[in-house]
Amino acid sequence: MTKKNKNLNHILLVDDDSLYVRVVTQYLDEADYHYEIARDGAQAWNYLQAYPNKFFVVLADRIMPKLHGLALLAKMQESAFNDIPLILSTGESSKEERCEALRQGVYDFLYKPLSKDLLLAILKKVKKLSK
Repeated sequence: MTKKNKNLNHILLVDDDSLYVRVVTQYLDEADYHYEIARDGAQAWNYLQAYPNKFFVVLADRIMPKLHGLALLAKMQESAFNDIPLILSTGESSKEERCEALRQGVYDFLYKPLSKDLLLAILKKVKKLSK
């Protein structure tokens, strides 16, 4: 998989919180991004395998059923998806947990409730680096 083949407008959004998903998709719609929604890390892994060049970034919750955000990242790093950045979102996290997530390879970290401006700024940065 090469970066040139990736759709630089398509995001894999992974979260089990319906309200959060609704807010994020509204922000993404307003910014003309396309997305697929996975309700847990296992479903996200299935999407990645089924559509290997579809996503330029994964936006995943830290704590989810079946496969949490860092476990999904670990699977991605051990596969052909190791060049897709993962942005981790969380409602709660200590500075130590954030540092550990960044050490493990998380591209960036977002706190809930989500700032639209921060989300769009991070996505813009990821797009720029993915070209």
